[in-house]
Amino acid sequence: MKKALYINLLLIFILVISGCSSNSSNSANTNTKSGDYLQGVTDDEILVGHLGPQSGPAATFDNMRKGIESYFKYVNENGGVNGRKLKLIAYDDQYQPSKAVQLAKRLIEEDKVFTMLGPVGTANNLAVLNYYKQKEIPITIISSGAKPFADPPIKNIMGLNTVNYSIEGRVFLDYAVNKLGAKRIAIAYQNDDLGKEGYNSIKESIKNYEGVEIAAEVNFQSTDVELSSQAKKLQEANPDVILHFSTPAPAANLKKSMYKIGLKDIPFMVSYVGGGDTNLFNLAGTDVWNGTISSSMIEIPQQSDDASAKLYEERFSKDWPKAPLIGYGQLGWAEAEVFVEALKRTGKDLTWEKYLETFYTFDKWQDSMFVDVSFSKDNHYGLTSLFMTEANNGKITPISDVITFDPVSGGISY
Repeated sequence: MKKALYINLLLIFILVISGCSSNSSNSANTNTKSGDYLQGVTDDEILVGHLGPQSGPAATFDNMRKGIESYFKYVNENGGVNGRKLKLIAYDDQYQPSKAVQLAKRLIEEDKVFTMLGPVGTANNLAVLNYYKQKEIPITIISSGAKPFADPPIKNIMGLNTVNYSIEGRVFLDYAVNKLGAKRIAIAYQNDDLGKEGYNSIKESIKNYEGVEIAAEVNFQSTDVELSSQAKKLQEANPDVILHFSTPAPAANLKKSMYKIGLKDIPFMVSYVGGGDTNLFNLAGTDVWNGTISSSMIEIPQQSDDASAKLYEERFSKDWPKAPLIGYGQLGWAEAEVFVEALKRTGKDLTWEKYLETFYTFDKWQDSMFVDVSFSKDNHYGLTSLFMTEANNGKITPISDVITFDPVSGGISY
């Protein structure tokens, strides 16, 4: 009798354990897939991951996160996307590749986000690139302009948040020669993947311009503060224009060093990532930064009738009153606009595959702050149009019409 009771109790215990194990397995599966939905998606919420420097010398890039959060807040207040609210999970990688790798794994494997939106930095994203490919999670608009993220196209990476550095370098050179009349070109570049790409594109394409030569080359590290020797070399070369490719701090530091030795009148053209933010007036000083030419691929608030720019100006200045209105906050907002539009086009039945395919329906889409957005199976850049701006008295003002680069033919049209 006792033996039979013992056997029955043992059988009940085994069934209970099996049920718990089954429930645990089902729960784990729910975290990665719910019905037809992939991880990070429920009936009423979508989890979105973001990495970038919230502290340290590159902390100005954190305005991109603020732009994303501001747009998400606006979208959620208006019912979300296809009935789902957006939740951003963002970590501070301090602009360090090793931290980016660690935190990307945390977002994807522990937080189980649906997509990474606007992860910041060329070196950081290169460090995580193979992991992103392996996981096949959608990476929506990497905050970089580096070629390896878009050419050749990678199936789960859609878009750069600036015009590709190689394209930007070619447009800079063409503009310097054909619009500024430059013959002697000086190049200043950050000695890493970010700076070298613009530098190499000029070295490669300058042969197409008869009578145009490179007068000087200087480079530096992103952490360098003292750039007087580079400024002196530029002065001695007597160039017609200086083409500069870096993050913001070195751009400000070189311009200050040039200003100190009286090198003020030569056109100084800075890539968008290094010069497109009004915070440069604070970093360099207003008098120093005045006259700096930069590129932009995004509408400028207070100087545009664009509906998206007006909404951004209203909401971002309210949500982040101490952050610069013009610059990296715009990039975060515009990245989020493209993301939300892709979600809308994908529909309620949200999967990675369907979401990624949706990007191929973007053809010169102009309803975000970006000039236009296009994708195809052969074009994962997203952005190939820009315009030139000039910095004056705390403002960044357009000085050209839209300039478009054709990634297939290599042609530049004004």
